[in-house]
Amino acid sequence: MVSIRASLLVAVACSTVFLAACSTGGDVGISQGAQPRLANWSCTGGVRLTITRTGSGLDVTDSRGVTVSLPPDPPGQRERYAKTGYALVFAGRTASWFAGGQAPTDCRR
Repeated sequence: MVSIRASLLVAVACSTVFLAACSTGGDVGISQGAQPRLANWSCTGGVRLTITRTGSGLDVTDSRGVTVSLPPDPPGQRERYAKTGYALVFAGRTASWFAGGQAPTDCRR
C-alpha cells in the first residue's frame, strides 16, 4: 500500500517535470518553439537566411547580400523583429522575411 506521503511526493515530482517542460527560456520564437542561437533558414525564391540571436535582438544575413541587426518590435517580445525597411516575423519553424527593395519571402528552418 502506497502511503499518502509517497503519493504526494510523486504528484509534486510530476508537476515539477510538467512545469519544466513548459519553460521556454530566452529563445527566439518561444511561443511556437525554441530557436537556436544560430540557425540557417531556406526561403522561397532560393533565398537563404542566417539568423543569430544577439541578446534581445537578431543579426540577419540573407543570400541576396542583405545584412541587418533587428531589435524586437515591439520591445520585449520574441516573434517580431523590425526596423525601418526590414522585418522578420516568426511562427514556429516558419518565418516571413521582408527586406527593403527585395521581394518578401517565406522561410523554413
